Amino acid sequence: KKSPKTTYRVAHQSSQDILRALENNELDIGVVCPPARLPKTLRITHRFEDAFTLIISRAIAPPKNFAKKIVQAWMQEQHWLLIGEASNTGQRLRKWVARQEWVTTPMMQLDNFDLIINLVALGMGTSFVPARALALYGNKHSIQRIALPQRFTRELVVVARRHRKPAVHLTEFIENILF
Repeated sequence: KKSPKTTYRVAHQSSQDILRALENNELDIGVVCPPARLPKTLRITHRFEDAFTLIISRAIAPPKNFAKKIVQAWMQEQHWLLIGEASNTGQRLRKWVARQEWVTTPMMQLDNFDLIINLVALGMGTSFVPARALALYGNKHSIQRIALPQRFTRELVVVARRHRKPAVHLTEFIENILF
């Protein structure tokens, strides 16, 4: 439905900045990787899983098979472009990688998956990115997705203020755009 008097502003911010803006009534909703503790003034309205994929440049040879020692050696040789470890996602990704017994020492830590995808496409490194982030990427022929035996997933949540009923246009945005 069209809402002629409604405007949407979509911005990329850290989870902490999004939660702070929600508490200060500067945002109506936010999508974040949930923190350990959500402020009491906020509530989660929706939850969904966000699956990640391993991407490499077409110029890089993927592992020939996924025997544990072969993958471990291959992972250690890569130039890793990882999401910053200060973020909830960065912390969870690193814990998952450690459980796989892989070494992924970052060459660069970045705060934007679109930038990471572009750098991988330029041959500057290897990364784990949300599969959904590749949907709008136009230069898909320059990257390879590598199917791994286990996938990293994170939970994303839609957060709103606790004691405010969302406007109809926000409910429609959440239901029709996000889900």
